[in-house]
Amino acid sequence: MINSKLDHVKTLDEFYESIRSQQEEAHGEHYCAMHDAINQIAKECKSYKELGVHQGGTLANALLNPHLKYVEGVDISLEKYSMFLQPIAEQYAKDEKKVLKMKECDSTGIDSLGYGTDILMIDSVHKQHHMRKELELHGQYVKKYIVAHDTDKPDDQLYWCLADWGVDNGWQVMTRNQENVGFTVLKKNV
Repeated sequence: MINSKLDHVKTLDEFYESIRSQQEEAHGEHYCAMHDAINQIAKECKSYKELGVHQGGTLANALLNPHLKYVEGVDISLEKYSMFLQPIAEQYAKDEKKVLKMKECDSTGIDSLGYGTDILMIDSVHKQHHMRKELELHGQYVKKYIVAHDTDKPDDQLYWCLADWGVDNGWQVMTRNQENVGFTVLKKNV
């Protein structure tokens, strides 16, 4: 993933438009397609948690969503998030009366736990063993959807990790998008 040039942005809308266009220009069309999927499922949700924030493109998308009132981000390092997005995001959350919570810690560690969430987005370490640890730790606290980015790399290991965990834990694959690097959405069985 590239590090987008964002020192010119002043608002959350500008930040989001700029980072999405730069990422899709660098990585190809549909690289950020999971943002659209998140917006679709968020219509019936109020809370969102993201593992693997990096610069914060997907987190900005969640903050801009009018249905999501609680947004939480977790990353081992929030340095890139803090460079441009942090002050803009904090002001936007305050103005829109949303809760924004950020945690700088390992997404597989106990410190990354928080309150339950309607949507969990996983885009951290793209290794099967790491995703499995995240699912085991966080999955029980997710009420409706789990979304994961980069699930259609050459060997599909992340897709199968997610799908297999879902079957074992009462979830079903709702969407498997195989364009670009792909994304997958699991829906909790009711």
